[in-house]
Amino acid sequence: MVGISPKRPGYVYIFVNSTNPNEIKIGLSVNPGRRIKQLHSSGTAKPMYIQYLWKVPNMKEAEQAAHEVMAGHRVNHRREFFHLVTEGAALDLETPHPHFGGHELAGVYLHSIRELIENGWDYIDMAYELV
Repeated sequence: MVGISPKRPGYVYIFVNSTNPNEIKIGLSVNPGRRIKQLHSSGTAKPMYIQYLWKVPNMKEAEQAAHEVMAGHRVNHRREFFHLVTEGAALDLETPHPHFGGHELAGVYLHSIRELIENGWDYIDMAYELV
């Protein structure tokens, strides 16, 4: 993102780890297609896929609000990766394997997260368009 202000219009995305659907990335980009390729070449062992993509007027503000929704799910406080279901919650749910139900169950959680993020944007009067 060299030379591009994150306060400008662009996209906020949710990418899902293709081998571990419990791990997602919430980030910003003016070119999400290029961003997902960059992640695969430098940051993730397997490709991620785009689950949700929103067009927003201020990428940084929208991303910060989305991260706030997922604050308790952050994998590493310096990275933009999150668990759909935290390890503690998985133990409480007595879920039998580390991917917490696979892609089908992840879809249910992702839909709820999408609603929470959009409700947060509605609350701060952030315009957005699900692409």
